Amino acid sequence: MAFDNELLILQQYKELIDNNIIVTKTDPKGNITFANDKFCDISGYTKEELLGQPHNIVRFGDVDPAIFKDMWNTIKNKKETWTGQIKNKKKDGTAYYVDAIVRPIINEKGETVEYIALRYDVSNFINAKKLLFDDILHSKYPFLVVIQIEGYESLESFYGKEITQIIEDKFATHLLEYCPIGCVFPKVYQLDNGYFGLLRDLQDSGTLAESQTMQLKKFQQNIKDGVLSFGTYEYDLHVLLSYGIGKEHLYEDVMIGLKKAQESKKDFIFADNFTKIEKDKAHQNLHTINMIKKALHHDKIISYFQPIVNTRTGEIDKYESLVRLEKDDGKILSPYFFLDVSKNGKYYHQITNFVIANSFEALRKTDKEVSINLSTLDIEDVELRNNIITQITMNADISSRIVFELLEDEEVNDFEIIKDFIALVKMFGVKIAIDDFGAGHSNFERLLDFQPDILKLDGSLIKDIDKNQYSRDIVETIKSFADKQGIKTVAEFVHNKAVLDVIQEIGIDYLQGYYLGEPQIELAASILNPKDFRI
Repeated sequence: MAFDNELLILQQYKELIDNNIIVTKTDPKGNITFANDKFCDISGYTKEELLGQPHNIVRFGDVDPAIFKDMWNTIKNKKETWTGQIKNKKKDGTAYYVDAIVRPIINEKGETVEYIALRYDVSNFINAKKLLFDDILHSKYPFLVVIQIEGYESLESFYGKEITQIIEDKFATHLLEYCPIGCVFPKVYQLDNGYFGLLRDLQDSGTLAESQTMQLKKFQQNIKDGVLSFGTYEYDLHVLLSYGIGKEHLYEDVMIGLKKAQESKKDFIFADNFTKIEKDKAHQNLHTINMIKKALHHDKIISYFQPIVNTRTGEIDKYESLVRLEKDDGKILSPYFFLDVSKNGKYYHQITNFVIANSFEALRKTDKEVSINLSTLDIEDVELRNNIITQITMNADISSRIVFELLEDEEVNDFEIIKDFIALVKMFGVKIAIDDFGAGHSNFERLLDFQPDILKLDGSLIKDIDKNQYSRDIVETIKSFADKQGIKTVAEFVHNKAVLDVIQEIGIDYLQGYYLGEPQIELAASILNPKDFRI
């Protein structure tokens, strides 16, 4: 009876181990002689496929060989127990991770008769991104979807980290339930910080059918229509979704896709070769930076001057100084090709310094006003700001013919610096214009801060004013307001006679555009079409 009771207890021990621990035994040469059901389940092999095979049938190719060298030295030479963590390979090529204990079984003669290994699956505790990369690598045609909880940072600050983590965990648990019929993914990779990955091997095709894209859109809509419940709380989730196919740079492509989706105010995007595009862009940026450095070194940052015409007289009253870059081959580049890139280095303010020097030189060659573009980024830079003030002080006799056109394409970090700068330069007679008024950051409230002398109306309001009544109404409103405040107005982008005629009817004070004169290296002697003006 005691013997039967011991067998019963041993049977329960065996069941506990078989149901929870991965067990294998090998002969002294490393060939598998026993594999329990748990090992078959996780590896994907049947017992028939495993028995008699060397244990490296589940070895992952990128595991450091030093790990196995250490293991065999421990169990074979030292005849001691080895413990460690190993990445193994399933039959389908995907990875799983185990904490392993490998021990030699030794007879009474001190000979090793077999090895037994006990393993515990720790894949769920391994970094999800690492698992995802492993699975991408061993998929034939990987199809990756990454989902981002929209406004995750706000979610964390509003609910706190603890509640947000509960939301993430709950969402990961139920994410696959939102999949419509035919949209099948084997598991969820919880990538943290509001990101979740889904991966499927397309097996026989490296392309996506339109129906698969429609399934993803339905999947996303199901998430939006659903309500995530946890305890007494409910949360409506909105997600961004980026997806792509192909092994090379797949994860990077899809993550860039999410960034582009945010920037373009989209919530669904196909990440098509984005990494290559970004690398090509980075390469081009490096080329542009080198070109800028060379141009600065050889004084090839130059100014072209575009006439600004008095609407009433048809005469040139001002010029706008416009930056250009001269390449080694003599080709002249507009700022579109280099100015934004220069802002990412130390070269932007150097370019502005060249433009200021060019503009003061031009002032000595004419009795007209010269407009110089300044961004808030320029004014907030203390070294550049001091240089501008020095130039004005040294050229006080012509400072009243300087117009600073304030570009509002950047957010202002410190309004007080800008306002103090404006007040100071105005003491020397410098005029202030707001460029591109009516678009971007410009607004009527900004006028209170900048106290401008001139408003330059944005080209988007002017270019089709002869056909767009809405544009005309806005321009007439701005003109009426400017007249009451004693502010002069300039219409940019006057590119044909029809636009010119409407601008004259409205009574805008000054005109600028290619119809009147293109930017030139030399100051223009007269406008191109004086006959078109009613004086």
